[in-house]
Amino acid sequence: MHRLDIQVSIFCTVCGTRKNLKYRCMECNIITCEKCKDIHSISPSNSSHTILSFDSIITNNCTEYEIRKMHCKKHNTKKYSSFCQTCKFLICEYCFTESHSYHRSIDIDKFVHEKYTSEDKSRKKILKTMSSDDSDFIFVDCPEDDSSHTVEFEVIKTFTTHLPAINCIEMVNKDEACICHYKGDICKIKLTPILFTNRLKYFNEVKGLEPADLAVNSVGDIYFICKSDNFIKLVKKNKHDKVQVSSVSEHFTMEPLCIHIEKDNDSIIWIGLAEIGANFELAYNSSRQVVSISPDGKVCSIFEYTEENQPLFTFPWRITTNQDRIYVIDRKSQYTGTIVALNKYGYIKWRYSDLHPYFSPRPFLPSDVVVTEFAKIIVLDSANNALHILSYDGIQILRQSLEDLKIEYPISMKFDELHYLWIGNRCKGAIDNKRRAKLYKIQIKGI
Repeated sequence: MHRLDIQVSIFCTVCGTRKNLKYRCMECNIITCEKCKDIHSISPSNSSHTILSFDSIITNNCTEYEIRKMHCKKHNTKKYSSFCQTCKFLICEYCFTESHSYHRSIDIDKFVHEKYTSEDKSRKKILKTMSSDDSDFIFVDCPEDDSSHTVEFEVIKTFTTHLPAINCIEMVNKDEACICHYKGDICKIKLTPILFTNRLKYFNEVKGLEPADLAVNSVGDIYFICKSDNFIKLVKKNKHDKVQVSSVSEHFTMEPLCIHIEKDNDSIIWIGLAEIGANFELAYNSSRQVVSISPDGKVCSIFEYTEENQPLFTFPWRITTNQDRIYVIDRKSQYTGTIVALNKYGYIKWRYSDLHPYFSPRPFLPSDVVVTEFAKIIVLDSANNALHILSYDGIQILRQSLEDLKIEYPISMKFDELHYLWIGNRCKGAIDNKRRAKLYKIQIKGI
């Protein structure tokens, strides 16, 4: 059992304090407090660095010189080199290659010349656009300090399975959960203490059907995406208490990527879709959607474009819902992604990616997302073995390392009825003959 009391993990890089954090070095990409601002500049190697206060960053009072020296928040070794006119934010050369090559963009010199030599009113308008809710480029970098606020994480139980990975978790009831592995196994696992030999039950009826994602409704019926034929399958018991597998809807002309059933409304099923054979590249004819359907397969809504008629998603990976909000993990590549929050009409409320990359050795890679009973959003960053806890407005409250809880290679998670968080991991390496992925039960207090 591992227990950890933590506080907001943003601190001065020089002295380590978490109070009076007011400045950032635009070259080093580090945060300092009021007292250490000048200390950082004393070193000859730092003498030419630009130190900006959060106030000036948040209010966008940045000069042309300071904008040119800003480092990309996704690739912090690179400076911004272009302005994406399609997405309306600054990008570096790596950003361009990964996800903006099909977009309209201009060189940063041209952007600065056109936008910063104009009148003050025009300049203010452009900077506001760059930091809008619809943009991935956000100047707000540091959450307010709250030294009195403590969050407690405790691993209270660990189950070992015979699966090489637990790619998806869905709660059936307070005593049971469904877990699956992409290679073809869907299992029902007993969460209450019983003999280990009876804990895991395989559904032989679906073996080999390659589930991409699964969801469970209020009566325990299992819906899953079958990769072998692009159907959504329904697993349920018939009147003779035998398990039957059937297809929910017609064959999709697009490829289903993920599935979610609303917790309090079994009549709505959410699905992420892409064109057949899609990858992380967006072409002129790409179609990436999040749709809602009824249990009989009737389409209720389709979300694909922003109000500016730009694609909402690159590759929908996971979906969850809460309080008329739809949260979508949007993978930008195999190694990075963002969280997109939509209202019930499909309009973007905010996007989130890791605003503090200097605390993360690898790019932000969200693999699952859940919502607490108090509408806090928890994102599992599998590449950095961490949880990001966000407010309802998408502001980072906390970043918690799972290594401190002795959890390695996490890839999935879900809350149960009693508000315990369950995290599933994968075995180390591509091939592991031991096939011993684990399921962790975690109690969280303070959020």
